Amino acid sequence: MKNTKRMYCNIWKISCIIFCFVAVSVLGASYVYSWEPGPSGSYVQSCKDIWYESSSDRITTALCRQMNGKWNKTQMQNARQCKNSGGDISNCNGLLDCTGVNLPNVGSYKKSCWCCKMVGNSLVCYCNPKKGKAILTLLDNAASYSDIWNDNGKLKGK
Repeated sequence: MKNTKRMYCNIWKISCIIFCFVAVSVLGASYVYSWEPGPSGSYVQSCKDIWYESSSDRITTALCRQMNGKWNKTQMQNARQCKNSGGDISNCNGLLDCTGVNLPNVGSYKKSCWCCKMVGNSLVCYCNPKKGKAILTLLDNAASYSDIWNDNGKLKGK
């Protein structure tokens, strides 16, 4: 009788352990399955550990490389909205930003400038100088120019 109780007790313990293992496995698998990759963009070339939350259209966290080589933790709202409006999700010196929307399509600045975006009526870009690291530069009233170029790291127009 004593051995029978011990056997039932052991079977019950083993059953509880198996049940808990199966429950944790199922819950863990559903959590992993619900993860969704972030929208495409140039940022994936210089960012890692990217977590995207589709229900809020938000990159909740990403580690993005800065120009000095260090990593910066950043996030971004309206990620898919950026892509749907024709923009690119870019790593702009360690920060995620929506770039490339409604840019002036004149001149050669796009060849040596990056992370370009319009802020009001100003064109803002990082532009490469002849020597050294890129410089954040701004050109007011950018839409009024028929030619825009990079002059040693600074946007110029006429």
